[in-house]
Amino acid sequence: MTILRLISPALRSALIMAAGLALISVPFMIGLEAAAVATALALGVVTVALALAGTETSGRGTLPVSAHAVYDRGLAVGLMAVAALFALSGELSATLLFAVAGIATLIVTAITRYSAGPA
Repeated sequence: MTILRLISPALRSALIMAAGLALISVPFMIGLEAAAVATALALGVVTVALALAGTETSGRGTLPVSAHAVYDRGLAVGLMAVAALFALSGELSATLLFAVAGIATLIVTAITRYSAGPA
C-alpha cells in the first residue's frame, strides 16, 4: 500500500453511498429546478447501486474490484460533465452540486486502494 492509497474498498463504498444519498436528497432541500432534480435522482441511484456493488469482493451482485476503479472515474467525469452542462444553462446551484459531487468522487477514487487483499 502506498501512502496515497489510504481508503479501503469498504470505506470507499460507504463514501460513495453517502455521495449518492446526498445526490438524491440535497436537490429537494435547496429547491433545484425539475431538470436538475431529475438528473440528480438518476445519478444518485446509479451512485448508490455502484456503492452497493462494492460492499463485497465476491458473490452475487458484486463487481470486480478492478472494475470499480474504472466505474468510479467514469462517475466522476460524468458528474463534472453534468456540472458543465448546468453551468452553460446558467443554473448555479445545480452546477455547484454536481461539481462538488464530481470532485469528491474524484478525490475518493484517487486515494482508494483498489485491491481485495487485507490492509
